[in-house]
Amino acid sequence: MKGFPLIETKGGALERGRQHGEQASDLIRFNLEGYRRLFDYNTGLDWSQVLSRARQYERPIEEYAPHLFEEMRGIAEGAGVSLDDILVLNCRTEILSMGSIPLLDECTALFVAPEATANGHTYVAQNWDWSNVLRGGTVLLRVEQPDRPTVLTLTEAGMVGKIGLNSAGVGVCTNFLRHDHRRAGVPFHVLLRSALEADRLGLAVAAIYRGRRADSGNYLLAHADGEAVNLEATPSDVGFLHPQDGVLVHTNHFLTPRLQAGDVGIVDSDNTLARYGRAVRLLNGSSGKVTLEVLQDLFRDHFNYPHAICRHPAPTLSEIERGATLASMIIDLTAGEMYVSMGEPCQAEYTRLCLDRVSV
Repeated sequence: MKGFPLIETKGGALERGRQHGEQASDLIRFNLEGYRRLFDYNTGLDWSQVLSRARQYERPIEEYAPHLFEEMRGIAEGAGVSLDDILVLNCRTEILSMGSIPLLDECTALFVAPEATANGHTYVAQNWDWSNVLRGGTVLLRVEQPDRPTVLTLTEAGMVGKIGLNSAGVGVCTNFLRHDHRRAGVPFHVLLRSALEADRLGLAVAAIYRGRRADSGNYLLAHADGEAVNLEATPSDVGFLHPQDGVLVHTNHFLTPRLQAGDVGIVDSDNTLARYGRAVRLLNGSSGKVTLEVLQDLFRDHFNYPHAICRHPAPTLSEIERGATLASMIIDLTAGEMYVSMGEPCQAEYTRLCLDRVSV
């Protein structure tokens, strides 16, 4: 397909990981090199220190989701890299959040219930914004595994999951949040994959609550039947939000009042509030008649450019500091389909993929 490489895996955890590693070995090495640069700039740690940090997350991952730890072991074997390297990729958010340079993870996510759409479908969607240094390391990962729903996720090569949907009608989108509480625990991306494996919405919620969370994150969880729950999770607390008038928007700041006092990310962002307000206004202006085209236009919006909903690299920043929308994803949970743009959606067409036949 034109766009992101498709990695298809099935079987037991170790075998799934090996298939992932073998199919994406070059991209995994590309991501490792990109993160080596980011870690050096953001944290000042050399690679041996980064590997040491990553090992702190090994036991929490293995205790929380032993099958995903085994899958990571397989990815390392398939790609011909060390398990520590794969741990680094899956813990990259936690390691980077300890640095002195603000992260660039400025995503815009949303949910639209059937009553707010023109066709009665349920949508969950987001622009995934990240470091422009990592442009080119993203894949679509399809996972068939025994006794769990089939998962289709847009993620970074070498990582077990990020944004996506599953065959049970569950969809997951996310935003990075920064709170003043951190610890060694279950990484952000492992929690996302675990939520994506749930066969009902309640179990997706439970996947976030039951983990000994290492860092903060926002988890927008939805189901094809038209329900959604948004969890703003810190290592020690969770705030929850429900849609209002059939829509829910989230960017990179806490909305739960009791968690706002510890929000250390909003200080470093000059755009999360602007993107949030803009997305809410655009959705409310289409209430009851939201379509796929309305959502595509929203994610192409350039208000507050270059730090807009559709984010572009800022020419005033150095190369290592530039962020961009690396992918845009609109998930039709009712139809079991996703529409994905490779890069900024204002410059790329959305490609349609069906969960049950993605190799198009």
